[in-house]
Amino acid sequence: MTLTEIRTVLASRGLRPLKQLGQNFLHDQNLAAWLAERSVEGLEPQSLVVEIGPGLGALTESFLKRDLRLIALEMDRGLCLFLRQRFQAEIAEGRLDLREGDALKLLPGLGAAPRVICGNLPYYISTPLLMECLRLPGSPARLFFLVQKEVGQRLASPAGGKTYGALSVLIQVSYEVTLARTLPGSVFYPPPEVESVAVQLVPLAQPLVQPEERERFAVTVQRGFSQRRKKLSNLLPTQDGRRAEHLTPVEWVELWRRIESSSVAT
Repeated sequence: MTLTEIRTVLASRGLRPLKQLGQNFLHDQNLAAWLAERSVEGLEPQSLVVEIGPGLGALTESFLKRDLRLIALEMDRGLCLFLRQRFQAEIAEGRLDLREGDALKLLPGLGAAPRVICGNLPYYISTPLLMECLRLPGSPARLFFLVQKEVGQRLASPAGGKTYGALSVLIQVSYEVTLARTLPGSVFYPPPEVESVAVQLVPLAQPLVQPEERERFAVTVQRGFSQRRKKLSNLLPTQDGRRAEHLTPVEWVELWRRIESSSVAT
């Protein structure tokens, strides 16, 4: 949808972008098509794709032009009513399953393992939603999100970087992270005050942590990063005198396994 069309739709329905939901609608149609293509590139026909926060359907429209099964999770009731009208035919044909509610609550009950989870994520939900994606059973799905640039940098940060933290480690033990494209605020309505990035997370062929280990591993990593100025030896049962940000994801896994082995032995 163009900027003019977005404004017209919102005005005609008495809707407005809700700041508390972090709503910024993508209005660059060429960019929307590129993002949709990049996020589902190489998928087999009828693969399941989950879109978080479809908004007015900028990415949804592009997904529906492909031979995919699409589940869209939208929290805003007014937007759901619009989407049901806009994509009435696709919903009737079973090509689009639109579910109203909080994605954090809906994701665990999908009932099927998606190949791709994607969407334009507001800042307040980015980290909780990424963590929820890590909790999904089975092999991780490919993730493709539009996030604030700061969040994207955290996901891709190497050990020792200023933005390297627990989220960096937890993502990088399961995914290869690529910052696919920077998006200026001008492609959104209303324009956010900061730049966004399209971040692509592709599952590693050999993840460093298995699905059944993720929760236990996360507890140790989050404890290690809980007080960044302290040495790990002051926070965890280890003699390692380094600080949390100085360990690579591989070293974090090695440390965690030593801690687990030690606890079992005792």
